[in-house]
Amino acid sequence: SFLTIKRADRQYDAKALVGLTPQEARVTRPQEALITGRWFEPGDTYSVILPDAIAAALRIDPQDVGKATVSYSGVDYTVVGILDSQRLKSVMDLDNEPLTPVDFILMQKLTRQGKAQGGETGFREYTHLEPDSVFFVPYQTATNLGAELRSIAIDFGDAKMVTETLGPLMHRLGLNLYAGRIPTDGSRPTIERYSSIAATSSKGLELVFFPVLIAALIVLNTMLGSVFERVKEIHIFSSIGLAPSHIAMLFIAEAMVYAILGSVAGYLLGQFATKILVWTGAFEGLYLNFSSVSAVLTTLVVVGVVLLSTLYPARKAAEVATPAIDRTWRVPEPEGDEWTIPLPFSVTGEQAKGLNSFLSEWFAAYEEYSIGDFVTQNVETEEFNTAPEGMPELKGYRIRCMAWLAPFDLGVSQRVVIETLPTTMADVFDIRVIIHRESGDISNWKRVNRRFLNTLRKQFLIWRTLKQGERERYLEQGTAEKPSVAGGGLQPQPAD
Repeated sequence: SFLTIKRADRQYDAKALVGLTPQEARVTRPQEALITGRWFEPGDTYSVILPDAIAAALRIDPQDVGKATVSYSGVDYTVVGILDSQRLKSVMDLDNEPLTPVDFILMQKLTRQGKAQGGETGFREYTHLEPDSVFFVPYQTATNLGAELRSIAIDFGDAKMVTETLGPLMHRLGLNLYAGRIPTDGSRPTIERYSSIAATSSKGLELVFFPVLIAALIVLNTMLGSVFERVKEIHIFSSIGLAPSHIAMLFIAEAMVYAILGSVAGYLLGQFATKILVWTGAFEGLYLNFSSVSAVLTTLVVVGVVLLSTLYPARKAAEVATPAIDRTWRVPEPEGDEWTIPLPFSVTGEQAKGLNSFLSEWFAAYEEYSIGDFVTQNVETEEFNTAPEGMPELKGYRIRCMAWLAPFDLGVSQRVVIETLPTTMADVFDIRVIIHRESGDISNWKRVNRRFLNTLRKQFLIWRTLKQGERERYLEQGTAEKPSVAGGGLQPQPAD
């Protein structure tokens, strides 16, 4: 419908009227858009302010302001001002929206959706009517004509009173409030938005504390049970060379997969269940917003609870893998120029020969290198009796060579002996490395040997990953080799 304004034989069909008080001039300053005339004053009842397009259509010139009248609903109104439509567009309310009403024809669908979702809406921009289709009358006059109250602006005068008043007021209102500060020094005004929506969304967290705690305990119990059910699997991981930290990370990664899959599945199931409820009409008026931040926060809480509840079971899994105080390999300090280092590896008697053949081949390959981590010379292998005199023979295996360690300009050379020795356990052999410093500064010798020992340790891990056929080849090669004479002297040679 249209609001028809008449003057003599001319008329104009406006879409809306807006009622404003004289005090509006202190808040949004609409008088700054006036081409001519004045703003409303106290006592004005039958006064009207027209946009320039309406005034032109009714043939009201600037010199007619204050004398010309227009008729609306059978009542004559005195034209007290003419507004520039373009400048009026730049006059914004405290909510950063124009002073003209919302175009409800275009916004009808969004308005209906907002009311269906509970009546509270967030900060949303609306489509407003053009200033050319709106005219302004005093607030009391608009109320008498049946206009609805849409917005209230209050001038507190003091900025401190704004915060003190809004605090208790926001708890009683489910509305969006805006506060503007207009400095007296002429600087740019500032506007702050207050909403009870964000406040209510963060409340009630204490109500979910115990359900979250129960869920965390359930996950903790499940993961602990998984650890003790998979003890054999953990020992297998440890035997193939995985460190305790790696085994712990396997459990954490497993929990992460379950958490992500579970949260996504729950999210999709919630949408599906809501769709069924809407189709069946079981809960009329219930609309859930699955794109809100709360859905994301809920998913993050689920993932966080699962991961936190897995930390202790993962630590227990690491303890099961290596049930000792020291879970990392520590290299003992050398005694003078002699450095005896027990390696954290054991082999069976069947594999001992093959392992020594594999290591001797690896050391021999470094005789041909002039670059790399080290250079070797005179690699020898032998079998020897480790039993005391008069006792049954117990075979051990030994690899000896001369090595120069990189960087070669440090002049670090050493004798390297790797011994595979039988233990008190039947058919189980331990391995140790004996290093004797021949040349080089002792501090440099200790430092560069760290890299050498790490490289050597990796060869034992590689041995465990070899296929059975390759292991048997090294075993046959070790059996076919003739033992070298024990005690063969190795003289250090200068590095290239």
